[in-house]
Amino acid sequence: MINLWLFVNSIVTEIRVSLGICIIAHEPLASALKICAQHIFSATSDASADDIVCFDVPSNIDAEQGYERARTLIEPLLNRDGVLVFTDLLGATPSNIAHRFLDNNKVRILSGVNLPAVITALSAAPEAPLSRVMQLAEGGAHSAISTAIGHSALNG
Repeated sequence: MINLWLFVNSIVTEIRVSLGICIIAHEPLASALKICAQHIFSATSDASADDIVCFDVPSNIDAEQGYERARTLIEPLLNRDGVLVFTDLLGATPSNIAHRFLDNNKVRILSGVNLPAVITALSAAPEAPLSRVMQLAEGGAHSAISTAIGHSALNG
């Protein structure tokens, strides 16, 4: 009986479906973040960043058209364990589009995206649940923000 459990458990582990990541942001930020992530992960031969789905929201898009475009991108991700949607600015069009997906319990949104948030999400353990990946990504976003003052500013 134990051998059968180990066999079934190993099959389930092998077919585990990962999280989907979508970036919905003002044009061209979503694609730019994906390209940066691909650049960083290419150094390790990790293709995780290739799976990021992007929607660069143009300035002249109608809200309903934007939602429909986002829907075509997010729906295929819903067969995964969850979908983490990054947006750039809370209350702006990309964020408003993303928030329409919150009726689905497999979708979480993190607004105020930056590259460290995306890298942190991509680096999360494969078995990490959606809520944990979102928490880690938010922490990555916050911890990477800092200020610096040059010596000349201190003397002036």
